[in-house]
Amino acid sequence: MKTMLGAAVTAGVLTITSGAFAQQSAAQTSLTTSELATAPASNTVNYPRFGRSTEHSVGFRSWMFIVPGWMVGLFANVNPEWSGALTLAAGPEYVFRRGGLDVVLSLQYTGFQTDSGYFRGKNEADIATERVQSSLWGLYANALFLWHHQFNDWFELQYGAGVGLGYVGGDLYRTQVYPSGSGYADCLGQGVPNGAYCDRANNHYNGYTEGRLTDSTSGSVPPVIPWISLPHLALHFRPHRNFDVRVDGGFALVGFYTGLAAHYVF
Repeated sequence: MKTMLGAAVTAGVLTITSGAFAQQSAAQTSLTTSELATAPASNTVNYPRFGRSTEHSVGFRSWMFIVPGWMVGLFANVNPEWSGALTLAAGPEYVFRRGGLDVVLSLQYTGFQTDSGYFRGKNEADIATERVQSSLWGLYANALFLWHHQFNDWFELQYGAGVGLGYVGGDLYRTQVYPSGSGYADCLGQGVPNGAYCDRANNHYNGYTEGRLTDSTSGSVPPVIPWISLPHLALHFRPHRNFDVRVDGGFALVGFYTGLAAHYVF
């Protein structure tokens, strides 16, 4: 009888204990679920590097211009010793992006300096050859209009064209020459030392400086020059939403160009 009573008491205790444990576990589970439901959401916002509909950025470009000898040879006879010109261009940029178009505004210095070379007109005889050297430069205000094909949120291919206008400064030097050895030498004056080559056709002696088109004399250096670039191609990288790099290349009236531009994006 005692055994049966002890077993009944034990079973009752276990039943009460199990019920209490179940109620406690349910309460803890309910509390945990409630806490998770009321937990504050994260304040982190993942901004896209590319992909915003409107952007502004400011930066700086540095380009290199290449004018090959064959390109000048389309308009003049060029002595083979002159292989071309390599000059630099640089200036600040402002970029406005809306949708699929970038408008790039820049104030750009472009050098037109070259080493001495021997040139004559396309249809002129060797007697008209002159030594020409340039210290010219241009200050342009120009705009690029670039569309893009986006591959992911940090890289895109850009393509477009540019227009602008530039002031021309510096000087262009012309000197008559005569054959000497395997090349040419400067004439010292009219008729000196070679009467045939150092003629009276002009006064291009002793470092003559070519005049401007606007001068009263027959100068050929324009006071302004247009900027037209077509095509302009670029590889556009954005490692961070506030910083990007554009690798540029293209063709303009003054030659082929390539270089970099970097910007702060806001």
